[in-house]
Amino acid sequence: MRLVAEYGSLTETARLMHVSQPAVSQRLAAVEQRVGTELFVRRSDGMHATPAARRLATAAVSIDRIIGQAIDEIEGIASEREHQLRITTQCHTCYRWLSFVIRELVERFPDINIDVVPEAIEDTYGAIERDEVDIAIINHPEPTSPLRPVPLFDDELFAVMRHDHRLAARKILMPENFRDATLVLYAGERFAFVDDILRPAGVRPARIRQVRITEAIVELARAGQGIAVLAGWVLNDLPSKRELAAVRITRGGYRRRWQALVNPQCSPEYATQFIEIVRKTAVAISDDNWRRQLEVG
Repeated sequence: MRLVAEYGSLTETARLMHVSQPAVSQRLAAVEQRVGTELFVRRSDGMHATPAARRLATAAVSIDRIIGQAIDEIEGIASEREHQLRITTQCHTCYRWLSFVIRELVERFPDINIDVVPEAIEDTYGAIERDEVDIAIINHPEPTSPLRPVPLFDDELFAVMRHDHRLAARKILMPENFRDATLVLYAGERFAFVDDILRPAGVRPARIRQVRITEAIVELARAGQGIAVLAGWVLNDLPSKRELAAVRITRGGYRRRWQALVNPQCSPEYATQFIEIVRKTAVAISDDNWRRQLEVG
Protein backbone atom coordinates (compact mmCIF):
# COMPACT_ATOMS: atom_id res chain seq x y z
CA MET A 1 0.00 0.00 0.00
CA ARG A 2 2.86 2.39 0.78
CA LEU A 3 4.32 1.78 -2.69
CA VAL A 4 0.96 2.36 -4.35
CA ALA A 5 0.67 5.66 -2.53
CA GLU A 6 4.22 6.62 -3.48
CA TYR A 7 4.10 5.67 -7.19
CA GLY A 8 0.38 5.91 -7.89
CA SER A 9 0.53 2.78 -10.00
CA LEU A 10 -0.42 -0.85 -9.42
CA THR A 11 1.81 -1.88 -12.32
CA GLU A 12 4.91 -0.17 -10.89
CA THR A 13 4.14 -1.50 -7.42
CA ALA A 14 3.86 -5.05 -8.80
CA ARG A 15 7.18 -4.66 -10.59
CA LEU A 16 8.96 -3.43 -7.46
CA MET A 17 7.45 -6.22 -5.36
CA HIS A 18 8.22 -8.87 -8.01
CA VAL A 19 4.61 -10.05 -8.07
CA SER A 20 1.78 -9.86 -10.59
CA GLN A 21 -0.53 -6.85 -10.85
CA PRO A 22 -3.61 -8.92 -9.91
CA ALA A 23 -1.81 -10.01 -6.74
CA VAL A 24 -1.28 -6.36 -5.77
CA SER A 25 -4.92 -5.57 -6.50
CA GLN A 26 -6.06 -8.48 -4.33
CA ARG A 27 -3.84 -7.35 -1.41
CA LEU A 28 -5.09 -3.79 -1.71
CA ALA A 29 -8.72 -4.96 -1.77
CA ALA A 30 -8.09 -7.08 1.33
CA VAL A 31 -6.67 -4.08 3.21
CA GLU A 32 -9.60 -1.87 2.18
CA GLN A 33 -12.03 -4.54 3.36
CA ARG A 34 -10.23 -4.78 6.69
CA VAL A 35 -10.21 -1.02 7.39
CA GLY A 36 -13.72 -0.59 5.97
CA THR A 37 -13.00 2.33 3.70
CA GLU A 38 -11.63 3.15 0.26
CA LEU A 39 -7.90 3.82 0.25
CA PHE A 40 -7.33 4.95 -3.35
CA VAL A 41 -9.29 6.87 -5.94
CA ARG A 42 -8.63 5.56 -9.45
CA ARG A 43 -8.23 8.37 -12.00
CA SER A 44 -6.86 8.62 -15.50
CA ASP A 45 -3.52 9.87 -14.22
CA GLY A 46 -3.09 7.10 -11.65
CA MET A 47 -4.01 6.00 -8.14
CA HIS A 48 -4.61 8.84 -5.69
CA ALA A 49 -4.39 8.12 -1.97
CA THR A 50 -7.27 9.05 0.30
CA PRO A 51 -6.59 10.55 3.78
CA ALA A 52 -6.98 7.02 5.21
CA ALA A 53 -4.31 5.69 2.84
CA ARG A 54 -1.93 8.53 3.68
CA ARG A 55 -2.35 7.76 7.39
CA LEU A 56 -1.63 4.09 6.84
CA ALA A 57 1.38 4.94 4.66
CA THR A 58 2.78 7.15 7.43
CA ALA A 59 2.27 4.33 9.92
CA ALA A 60 3.98 1.88 7.53
CA VAL A 61 7.06 4.11 7.36
CA SER A 62 7.22 4.23 11.17
CA ILE A 63 6.79 0.47 11.38
CA ASP A 64 9.56 -0.09 8.82
CA ARG A 65 11.87 2.15 10.87
CA ILE A 66 11.06 0.32 14.13
CA ILE A 67 11.58 -3.07 12.50
CA GLY A 68 14.86 -1.88 11.01
CA GLN A 69 16.07 -0.71 14.42
CA ALA A 70 15.01 -4.03 15.97
CA ILE A 71 16.91 -5.95 13.29
CA ASP A 72 20.02 -3.86 13.93
CA GLU A 73 19.74 -4.53 17.67
CA ILE A 74 19.22 -8.25 17.11
CA GLU A 75 22.25 -8.37 14.83
CA GLY A 76 24.25 -6.58 17.52
CA ILE A 77 23.12 -9.07 20.16
CA ALA A 78 23.96 -11.98 17.85
CA SER A 79 27.40 -10.51 17.16
CA GLU A 80 28.06 -10.05 20.88
CA ARG A 81 26.83 -13.58 21.60
CA GLU A 82 29.08 -14.90 18.85
CA HIS A 83 32.18 -13.60 20.66
CA GLN A 84 31.05 -14.47 24.18
CA LEU A 85 32.07 -17.39 26.37
CA ARG A 86 30.48 -17.80 29.81
CA ILE A 87 32.13 -20.33 32.11
CA THR A 88 31.23 -21.91 35.43
CA THR A 89 32.46 -24.83 37.53
CA GLN A 90 31.04 -27.24 40.09
CA CYS A 91 33.92 -26.51 42.45
CA HIS A 92 35.44 -23.17 43.45
CA THR A 93 38.92 -24.70 43.63
CA CYS A 94 39.03 -24.78 39.81
CA TYR A 95 39.49 -21.02 39.83
CA ARG A 96 43.06 -21.63 41.06
CA TRP A 97 44.05 -22.75 37.55
CA LEU A 98 41.14 -21.51 35.43
CA SER A 99 42.75 -18.08 35.07
CA PHE A 100 45.61 -19.67 33.13
CA VAL A 101 43.13 -21.32 30.78
CA ILE A 102 41.36 -18.01 30.22
CA ARG A 103 44.65 -16.23 29.59
CA GLU A 104 45.64 -18.65 26.83
CA LEU A 105 42.17 -18.59 25.31
CA VAL A 106 42.29 -14.79 25.07
CA GLU A 107 45.71 -15.07 23.40
CA ARG A 108 44.19 -17.34 20.77
CA PHE A 109 41.01 -15.26 20.36
CA PRO A 110 41.73 -11.57 21.09
CA ASP A 111 38.08 -10.61 20.37
CA ILE A 112 36.58 -13.08 22.83
CA ASN A 113 34.59 -11.77 25.79
CA ILE A 114 34.87 -14.21 28.71
CA ASP A 115 32.62 -14.14 31.77
CA VAL A 116 32.93 -16.38 34.82
CA VAL A 117 29.54 -17.23 36.36
CA PRO A 118 30.23 -18.47 39.92
CA GLU A 119 26.57 -18.32 40.96
CA ALA A 120 25.79 -21.22 38.61
CA ILE A 121 27.84 -23.61 40.75
CA GLU A 122 24.78 -25.15 42.42
CA ASP A 123 22.81 -25.65 39.19
CA THR A 124 25.23 -26.09 36.32
CA TYR A 125 22.87 -28.17 34.18
CA GLY A 126 20.04 -25.69 34.68
CA ALA A 127 22.34 -22.79 33.79
CA ILE A 128 23.28 -24.51 30.53
CA GLU A 129 19.65 -25.28 29.68
CA ARG A 130 18.62 -21.66 30.39
CA ASP A 131 21.46 -20.43 28.16
CA GLU A 132 23.10 -18.62 31.08
CA VAL A 133 26.38 -20.50 30.68
CA ASP A 134 28.30 -21.80 27.66
CA ILE A 135 30.69 -24.27 29.31
CA ALA A 136 30.54 -25.82 32.77
CA ILE A 137 33.44 -27.75 34.31
CA ILE A 138 31.76 -30.53 36.27
CA ASN A 139 32.59 -33.61 38.33
CA HIS A 140 29.03 -34.66 39.22
CA PRO A 141 27.34 -35.57 35.91
CA GLU A 142 23.60 -36.13 35.81
CA PRO A 143 22.96 -39.45 34.05
CA THR A 144 19.38 -38.49 33.15
CA SER A 145 20.37 -35.32 31.29
CA PRO A 146 20.42 -35.42 27.46
CA LEU A 147 23.60 -33.34 27.57
CA ARG A 148 26.67 -35.56 27.22
CA PRO A 149 29.80 -34.28 29.05
CA VAL A 150 33.22 -34.29 27.41
CA PRO A 151 36.05 -35.89 29.48
CA LEU A 152 38.76 -33.46 30.62
CA PHE A 153 41.06 -35.05 33.23
CA ASP A 154 41.19 -37.00 36.48
CA ASP A 155 42.72 -35.87 39.76
CA GLU A 156 43.27 -37.51 43.15
CA LEU A 157 42.00 -36.28 46.51
CA PHE A 158 43.77 -36.79 49.83
CA ALA A 159 42.85 -36.67 53.49
CA VAL A 160 44.60 -33.62 54.93
CA MET A 161 45.07 -33.18 58.68
CA ARG A 162 47.38 -31.83 61.33
CA HIS A 163 50.72 -33.67 61.36
CA ASP A 164 50.13 -35.09 64.86
CA HIS A 165 46.57 -36.30 64.19
CA ARG A 166 45.99 -39.92 65.19
CA LEU A 167 45.64 -40.93 61.53
CA ALA A 168 48.48 -38.83 60.12
CA ALA A 169 51.11 -41.58 60.28
CA ARG A 170 49.12 -43.99 58.14
CA LYS A 171 50.04 -44.50 54.48
CA ILE A 172 46.47 -45.26 53.44
CA LEU A 173 43.09 -44.50 55.01
CA MET A 174 40.16 -46.82 54.47
CA PRO A 175 36.50 -45.81 54.94
CA GLU A 176 36.32 -47.28 58.46
CA ASN A 177 39.15 -44.98 59.56
CA PHE A 178 36.79 -42.03 59.18
CA ARG A 179 34.18 -43.43 61.55
CA ASP A 180 33.40 -40.81 64.20
CA ALA A 181 35.85 -38.36 62.59
CA THR A 182 35.21 -34.66 62.06
CA LEU A 183 35.37 -33.72 58.38
CA VAL A 184 36.03 -30.26 57.01
CA LEU A 185 34.41 -30.15 53.58
CA TYR A 186 33.37 -27.56 51.05
CA ALA A 187 29.91 -26.15 51.69
CA GLY A 188 27.25 -27.45 49.33
CA GLU A 189 24.23 -29.66 48.99
CA ARG A 190 26.27 -32.74 48.08
CA PHE A 191 29.29 -34.18 49.87
CA ALA A 192 31.01 -36.26 47.20
CA PHE A 193 33.47 -37.84 49.64
CA VAL A 194 30.65 -39.04 51.88
CA ASP A 195 28.56 -40.31 48.97
CA ASP A 196 31.45 -41.94 47.09
CA ILE A 197 33.56 -43.40 49.91
CA LEU A 198 31.85 -43.44 53.30
CA ARG A 199 28.19 -44.17 52.66
CA PRO A 200 28.79 -47.31 50.51
CA ALA A 201 30.89 -48.68 53.41
CA GLY A 202 28.21 -47.85 55.98
CA VAL A 203 30.44 -45.27 57.69
CA ARG A 204 29.13 -42.07 59.25
CA PRO A 205 31.44 -39.27 60.38
CA ALA A 206 30.83 -37.67 63.74
CA ARG A 207 30.52 -34.22 62.25
CA ILE A 208 30.82 -32.35 58.96
CA ARG A 209 32.01 -28.76 59.06
CA GLN A 210 31.02 -26.84 55.93
CA VAL A 211 33.41 -24.16 54.70
CA ARG A 212 33.41 -22.30 51.39
CA ILE A 213 37.00 -21.07 51.23
CA THR A 214 39.97 -23.36 50.58
CA GLU A 215 42.33 -21.39 52.79
CA ALA A 216 39.90 -21.64 55.72
CA ILE A 217 39.56 -25.41 55.22
CA VAL A 218 43.33 -25.79 55.25
CA GLU A 219 43.77 -23.72 58.39
CA LEU A 220 41.08 -25.65 60.26
CA ALA A 221 42.86 -28.89 59.37
CA ARG A 222 46.20 -27.37 60.37
CA ALA A 223 44.68 -26.39 63.70
CA GLY A 224 43.53 -29.96 64.36
CA GLN A 225 39.84 -29.14 63.93
CA GLY A 226 39.12 -31.93 61.51
CA ILE A 227 40.16 -33.82 58.39
CA ALA A 228 39.93 -32.01 55.07
CA VAL A 229 39.62 -33.71 51.69
CA LEU A 230 41.60 -31.83 49.04
CA ALA A 231 42.99 -32.44 45.57
CA GLY A 232 46.71 -32.97 45.22
CA TRP A 233 47.07 -29.88 43.01
CA VAL A 234 45.37 -27.78 45.70
CA LEU A 235 47.93 -29.02 48.24
CA ASN A 236 50.78 -28.23 45.88
CA ASP A 237 49.49 -24.68 45.50
CA LEU A 238 49.49 -23.91 49.24
CA PRO A 239 51.94 -21.25 50.39
CA SER A 240 52.95 -23.57 53.25
CA LYS A 241 52.34 -27.23 54.12
CA ARG A 242 53.85 -26.78 57.56
CA GLU A 243 52.23 -28.99 60.22
CA LEU A 244 50.07 -30.71 57.61
CA ALA A 245 49.95 -34.37 56.60
CA ALA A 246 48.30 -35.70 53.44
CA VAL A 247 47.25 -39.36 53.38
CA ARG A 248 45.96 -41.37 50.44
CA ILE A 249 42.33 -42.47 50.60
CA THR A 250 41.82 -46.21 49.82
CA ARG A 251 44.45 -48.38 48.20
CA GLY A 252 43.59 -47.34 44.68
CA GLY A 253 43.31 -43.68 45.59
CA TYR A 254 40.19 -41.53 45.62
CA ARG A 255 40.02 -40.11 42.12
CA ARG A 256 37.66 -37.57 40.64
CA ARG A 257 36.79 -37.18 36.96
CA TRP A 258 36.40 -33.70 35.52
CA GLN A 259 34.25 -33.16 32.45
CA ALA A 260 33.05 -30.27 30.30
CA LEU A 261 29.36 -29.64 29.82
CA VAL A 262 28.90 -27.63 26.63
CA ASN A 263 25.90 -25.49 25.71
CA PRO A 264 24.65 -26.48 22.23
CA GLN A 265 24.58 -22.73 21.40
CA CYS A 266 28.27 -22.32 22.27
CA SER A 267 30.71 -21.60 19.46
CA PRO A 268 32.21 -25.00 18.49
CA GLU A 269 35.59 -23.35 17.92
CA TYR A 270 35.63 -21.78 21.39
CA ALA A 271 34.50 -25.03 23.00
CA THR A 272 37.12 -27.11 21.19
CA GLN A 273 39.96 -24.74 22.08
CA PHE A 274 38.80 -24.38 25.69
CA ILE A 275 38.75 -28.16 26.17
CA GLU A 276 42.18 -28.50 24.58
CA ILE A 277 43.69 -25.84 26.87
CA VAL A 278 42.10 -27.35 30.01
CA ARG A 279 43.56 -30.75 29.17
CA LYS A 280 46.97 -29.21 28.63
CA THR A 281 46.70 -27.29 31.90
CA ALA A 282 45.73 -30.52 33.69
CA VAL A 283 49.08 -32.02 32.72
CA ALA A 284 50.85 -29.03 34.27
CA ILE A 285 48.92 -29.05 37.56
CA SER A 286 49.96 -32.64 38.22
CA ASP A 287 53.44 -31.26 38.99
CA ASP A 288 54.47 -30.04 42.45
CA ASN A 289 55.39 -26.57 41.13
CA TRP A 290 52.55 -26.24 38.66
CA ARG A 291 51.75 -22.58 39.31
CA ARG A 292 55.32 -21.49 38.62
CA GLN A 293 55.30 -23.49 35.37
CA LEU A 294 52.04 -21.95 34.19
CA GLU A 295 53.11 -18.45 35.15
CA VAL A 296 56.29 -18.80 33.14
CA GLY A 297 54.52 -20.51 30.28
